[in-house]
Amino acid sequence: MRYFTDNPLERMMMEVPRSRSGGPSELPENHPCHGCKRYGESCVLPCYRGVTRIPKH
Repeated sequence: MRYFTDNPLERMMMEVPRSRSGGPSELPENHPCHGCKRYGESCVLPCYRGVTRIPKH
């Protein structure tokens, strides 16, 4: 791929951003979100893990 300039910042801006922490931290076992696959993404309450049956409309 060709670049427009010789500036090294141009190459850096085209890289995929990485998080500094490496991802969401681990939660204690008594936390309601412990083990949830969606932790660190968009959390919606009430949580889908707490729903036992789907209401019929």
